[in-house]
Amino acid sequence: MSIKVCHITTAHDSDDTRIFQKECVFLAKENDFDVFLIAPGESRKEKNVQVIGLGEKPSSRFKRMAFFTKKALKTAVDLDADIYHFHDPELLTVGLKLKKMGKHVIFDSHEITSEQIKIKKYIPGFLRNFVSDLYYRKETKVTKEIDAVIVPCLYDGKNWFEGRSRETIFVDNFPILSDKLRIEYDPSTRRYDICTIGSLTPERGITELLRARKIADCCLLMGGEFSDDNYKNRLNEKGLLKDVDYVGYCSMDKVISYYSNSKIGISTILPVGQYVKAGNLPTKVYEFMSMSIPVIISDLPSAKKAISEYKFGITVNPEKPEEIAGAIDYLLKNPDCAQEYGREGRRAIEEKYNWEMEVKKITVLYRRIMGKN
Repeated sequence: MSIKVCHITTAHDSDDTRIFQKECVFLAKENDFDVFLIAPGESRKEKNVQVIGLGEKPSSRFKRMAFFTKKALKTAVDLDADIYHFHDPELLTVGLKLKKMGKHVIFDSHEITSEQIKIKKYIPGFLRNFVSDLYYRKETKVTKEIDAVIVPCLYDGKNWFEGRSRETIFVDNFPILSDKLRIEYDPSTRRYDICTIGSLTPERGITELLRARKIADCCLLMGGEFSDDNYKNRLNEKGLLKDVDYVGYCSMDKVISYYSNSKIGISTILPVGQYVKAGNLPTKVYEFMSMSIPVIISDLPSAKKAISEYKFGITVNPEKPEEIAGAIDYLLKNPDCAQEYGREGRRAIEEKYNWEMEVKKITVLYRRIMGKN
């Protein structure tokens, strides 16, 4: 008899790469799982996953958290699944209610939320520590009750949920090895010198990166959405966005196309929030590596450790634009070295950092909590 699994998200889109493409689609390939996804948008069936749409996502964060979660709970209860796997901190109460109904429940914590709250600009500075502590206590109450928590990595070398959950498993957001990505690397045929795509915030080192681009006088492809218009306007006023090829939000197909035309991938996140202590690399770095692109990355402990094993790029102080510019200049002037770094990155993906290895941890967890292992 198949295990009926329901993933739930109110904050992510129904085609989210991690939730839909990696977790749901891969799980649906297994013969003993019927996979459902409750998410914003319209209902559909795709790749053996039944998506149950919640309709248009509210534009207001408050409305989404106050009302959308209630709709998600009702939909989940009506579905009557065996396992509920939720992905957003705002769904903690939903998860607890489902557990009290006798269901198996898993929280997929994509980040260390209580630490990230401390750097959220939409929360007044004097309230952030209070809100962080409040969230931590609520999270602890829920995670002690439900079956398991999934996290991407160790935090400061420790299990963030130790003593706060029945079971914790580590599942990182690695690339899909079988994806047909272009892995040939010939910098002479590529249009952009450097590339970064993702959330565009001060904490992700975007200001310093733009200053480094001016120093290196190179061509930057930048994609993604700015955290707020005020930040974008400040960058414009300083002239930092001049001559930058900014392409806005990108679908995954577009991301692959831009990566294929870039000589260097760059991720210079600042040492703030969870970033400085996280035991993994940013998702975009794994994507660069998968496509044999050399990487310039912040000299955080996780990056230093990874590069000591696979020399896929150069670590820099993300707060020093001159150092970032020096690394850019070095890789542009030494294409043979850049190619070797790219090859090492791809080797690392094939040997260690791929989704095909990670997803097995989830299937093992599901079967164990259902008593089928």
